[in-house]
Amino acid sequence: MIQILLCFCLAVLAAGRSQQSSSLTGDWTGDSICVGNNPSCHDEKVVYHVSVDPADSTRVKIAADKIVNGASEWMGDVNLKYDPDKQTLTGDLQGSRYHGVWEFSVKGNVIEGTLSVFAPEKTIGRRIRVEKSVLPQKDAMITQHANGTFEVKLTPQDDKSDDKSVGRMTFEKQWHGDLEGTSKGQMLTGGDVTKGSAGYVAIEKVTGTLKGRKGTLIFQHSATMTRGEGQLTIMVVPDSGTEQLQGLTGKLTIKIENGKHFYDFEYFLPNAP
Repeated sequence: MIQILLCFCLAVLAAGRSQQSSSLTGDWTGDSICVGNNPSCHDEKVVYHVSVDPADSTRVKIAADKIVNGASEWMGDVNLKYDPDKQTLTGDLQGSRYHGVWEFSVKGNVIEGTLSVFAPEKTIGRRIRVEKSVLPQKDAMITQHANGTFEVKLTPQDDKSDDKSVGRMTFEKQWHGDLEGTSKGQMLTGGDVTKGSAGYVAIEKVTGTLKGRKGTLIFQHSATMTRGEGQLTIMVVPDSGTEQLQGLTGKLTIKIENGKHFYDFEYFLPNAP
């Protein structure tokens, strides 16, 4: 069980890559409109945060938000395949109640397309149209990036349970680079990695400095692995920053190369130079 948990954590972290790249990278805003007679569907104002895998420019991820009462609510991450010749983005949607497919075309600063579901036949459920946000240079400098490496030590906890489908562990990290310090966290896991599908959630408290600014912050982890394909989201818990990190918000992405962990922390910190 211990080896399975360790392999799962590393597999999900490795699959959680997201970096900046070329014209697709950035924020895209627009509308997601319901199609057909589905009373549970609602039209939405959406913001798509698009990033491209630096190791494979055909792998694109959308972190999707919807706007509710003027505030952003994260809906989830969408992994897509980019065809530069056809200028298309496609990907599967796997849900507990249905299976679907995303199909987009890229036309300059506009991405538009559909989300279709198979119930059982392919039926369009949403039409989406978003435009790339172009910020003035002053505003574009507000978001910053911190980069570096870290080491992690995972310690499985023995809850003396016969249920092998769930597990618990603690972990410790040493952070290097723009983020210097240590962190401790707790993780809950569920699923069967031998089948290639599982999930984990975790809370991690970091103590150290961010580009010289001292304080603590808390990361919230959420990850799933579906038949070997992983999605990982790590966000700063709102209002968790202390001392010189008060007001900190942001999202952490991780990649693993040759057994070494790298991070890219995209963040906003009020009054930061």
